[in-house]
Amino acid sequence: MITNFLKTKCTIQDKTTVAGPLGETESWADRETRWCRRVSVGVATRIAYMQNNTVVTDKFLFDGLVSLSIGQQRIIYRGEIY
Repeated sequence: MITNFLKTKCTIQDKTTVAGPLGETESWADRETRWCRRVSVGVATRIAYMQNNTVVTDKFLFDGLVSLSIGQQRIIYRGEIY
């Protein structure tokens, strides 16, 4: 039943940074694949974040508890990076 509500699979990736002779190299590795749904935030929410000089366009609903760190994890949803 939850798959009817959360129809799309998304991938959560972790960032790995390696220091080399030419500087840092970052790479992304898949951590897990979850059922999710992308929901656009409302106008009032966008305006509230814009007042703090932050851009927020979407929120994600997952099929369980997910903990993400900004800058260390990212979400791949239908080929787009969030």
